[in-house]
Amino acid sequence: MKPSFKPGVLLLCLALVAAAGCAHRAPAVAADAPAPEAHIVPLPRSIQTHPGELRLSAVAVEGGNAAPMAARALAELLATLRLATAEAATPVRLQRVDDAALGEEGYRLEVGGAIELSARTDTGLLYAVQSLRQLLPAQAAPEYRLPRMTITDVPAYRWRGVSLDVARSFLPIEYLEKHIDRMALFKLNRLHLHLTDDQGWRIEIRRHPQLVQVGGASAVAGGRAGYYTQEQLKRLVAYAQARGVTVVPEIDMPGHVQAALASYNELACRDVANLSPYSGVEVGFSVLCLDKPDVVYPFVRDVLEEVAAIFPSTEIHIGGDEIRHPLYADFVGRAAAMVDAMGRTPILWEEGSVADLKPGALLQLWNDGYAIDAAVARGHALILSPCSYLYIDHGNYAGQPGADWCRAGGVPLARVYAFDPTPFRTAVGVEAALWTEFVHGEAAADERLWPRLAAVAEVAWSPAGQRGYDGFVRRMGALRPQLDALGVQYHAEPDLGWADAKDAR
Repeated sequence: MKPSFKPGVLLLCLALVAAAGCAHRAPAVAADAPAPEAHIVPLPRSIQTHPGELRLSAVAVEGGNAAPMAARALAELLATLRLATAEAATPVRLQRVDDAALGEEGYRLEVGGAIELSARTDTGLLYAVQSLRQLLPAQAAPEYRLPRMTITDVPAYRWRGVSLDVARSFLPIEYLEKHIDRMALFKLNRLHLHLTDDQGWRIEIRRHPQLVQVGGASAVAGGRAGYYTQEQLKRLVAYAQARGVTVVPEIDMPGHVQAALASYNELACRDVANLSPYSGVEVGFSVLCLDKPDVVYPFVRDVLEEVAAIFPSTEIHIGGDEIRHPLYADFVGRAAAMVDAMGRTPILWEEGSVADLKPGALLQLWNDGYAIDAAVARGHALILSPCSYLYIDHGNYAGQPGADWCRAGGVPLARVYAFDPTPFRTAVGVEAALWTEFVHGEAAADERLWPRLAAVAEVAWSPAGQRGYDGFVRRMGALRPQLDALGVQYHAEPDLGWADAKDAR
């Protein structure tokens, strides 16, 4: 059958002409070579293989107008692989379908005489494109070969995230954009930015400019200072949205606030002598003066209103960890109520469960043994980040320099993968955390994030009963060229056969 050639596809082809042209000039691949194996991370819910293979030398894209995110990702993939577009070539069809079984993020990918990608939503089609991307090589080739198969895939959890601490040590917007591209490849969909802490304040608040003038100029010892303007963050949010990633902001309070106290001394109680910027790694010493509600709560409201205007995320994280104060529970309740009044859902670290919160408030569990059952019984859903499994500022192996306070043996890849979220009946998802007391630059961040973040993606996406570490190792090991193509300075993980990685890059 000759596929129709729609106007949206013409624009896609024109965008690719410079990189690929609209004609094929490649030689054939040997007919007796076996079709490549399907290496996809996270593991799809169902993969059915069929006899034979599909050979690609040029494609005709259909249906992109109904799925702008997926169409953008597909255009990028075709350009990277220099896959020409031609009206009579192999069809690649993006189709929105009314299939309740696929939910909001599921998809179906069929490779036969054509490549059929179907989903209820643009997001689902985007994930189908990411799976197709992993099935294909990371570098351009004369011709491409795909095993004939049908993949049906739906995520286990809706929240599949990573928290980046940009407060201790600043990470530039350019790095965050690269990180979002990497997240998207593995179907991670929440980037939680820890924007404020004792060591730095990274978000411009126009009603309180000294927060970045003073607090943005400090960092942990050895780390980097800096801050983001509101316009930079709005552009980052748009960049992430186009790739299926929601940016969730965190303003940590009432503790972890030394950068704010140094910027506006009146936020501290009168008996507080230390009002200077801080570059150490200790925690639990700073607090907003909760005995001065006429000062503190207008400040908190100002900050949250400007944060809400920048970030359209359904959720806003208000911290609430590692602080003991008689008025702590009252503060948490009042701050959460402000977020509620703005039409958003508050997220708090688990300690906030002592406050009088609406059942819809989310709690992020980071202490492995915290008694969370009472909060769950009150209806609170959980984001799972237990530190001994998912704090990936800890070493890739025992003895690697850096954080070790939660688990002295580090958090190796196999341990990350071993985390089982199923006992937590109200869990909405899984989130790894990269704190930056000892992770001060982009290369160091990459080394702690990857490949462990791919394991987090599989834990959050794939049903626990279907996945296994041996299969993950085989599939992820084969995807090393994808990380190379994205410029990731990953850990040379022996389990994946990457021990030569530093020499090879």
